[in-house]
Amino acid sequence: MRTSLKITAGLAAASLLALTGCSGEAGAGGGDDGTFKVAAFTAGYGTPAGKESLDELVEKGKEKGWDITLYTSDFDYDKINTDMQSAITQGVDVIVAGFPDPRQIAPLVNSAETQDIPIFSIDGGVEPNDDFAVDITFKQEQIAELGVNALDEAMGGLEGKDVMVVGHDPHVGIMTRSKMAVDMLKEKGANIAGGEMKQVLNPGTSQEETLKFVTDYLQANPDGLDGVWTGWDHAALGVVQAINESGQDDIYVTGVDALGAAAAEIKKDGPFYASVQQDWSKVVDMTIEEVESYRETGELPEENFVEVDAKLIDRTNVDDYEPKM
Repeated sequence: MRTSLKITAGLAAASLLALTGCSGEAGAGGGDDGTFKVAAFTAGYGTPAGKESLDELVEKGKEKGWDITLYTSDFDYDKINTDMQSAITQGVDVIVAGFPDPRQIAPLVNSAETQDIPIFSIDGGVEPNDDFAVDITFKQEQIAELGVNALDEAMGGLEGKDVMVVGHDPHVGIMTRSKMAVDMLKEKGANIAGGEMKQVLNPGTSQEETLKFVTDYLQANPDGLDGVWTGWDHAALGVVQAINESGQDDIYVTGVDALGAAAAEIKKDGPFYASVQQDWSKVVDMTIEEVESYRETGELPEENFVEVDAKLIDRTNVDDYEPKM
């Protein structure tokens, strides 16, 4: 149970107006003209999940009557912090954070706290964080387990098998589930190919990076790879390309997100064995519902961390699956 915010959105905006030397009396909607102002941001707009989710948020927010502005960058948190601090100074009622890295947004969080502006987060970490009014995300342990179990099934057991793990530590969720996958694979007797997790430098170039990872590895170890667990689908697609180009037909891959391109590969009964769907559209709707509740009542959600179940998409159900990204 958390303490509900007692200041209304309108009072928060009124405080901002006083601080910036503006005149006018805030209405129940937030601003002096009765509008409900929302500043949304994501540093991951170049990724399918980031773009689709935040575009959907903006569209649905406008349908609710929000005056919403979206700030984006290519994982440039200096830009995000600067843009959001400027937006806060100009006056907003609510901030929506799309896939934020809690370790890199302290400046904007501090500015928001100073003005009593709540931050509603989509996939903002793997544990409760009082910086957020609420953070809605997926169960990372479940995601890791679904992928590991799918590889176990594909390979008829993991004992003694060589499995590569591909992660990206700057993303808290990917970092968490990737490390969990390493532990789960080891517990089932698998060897981590190359001795440690492979790290992609930039999610935007992950398909090219993993293509090179796996191509180089297979050239050096022609019979040294049985499977690959990846923390997101673009990385998995590069792995699949490398395996197909190698001519091997007994290496299996799992991903996360269940993108349309991933589903198409799963249907081919080739290396791509399964992916784990995170229904970001559902999370967007849940976030909007929480923001609307705050707009109407001025009270924050009772729980500030909500985990949602993910779903395995594999050869048994991919034909009935309709990708949203």
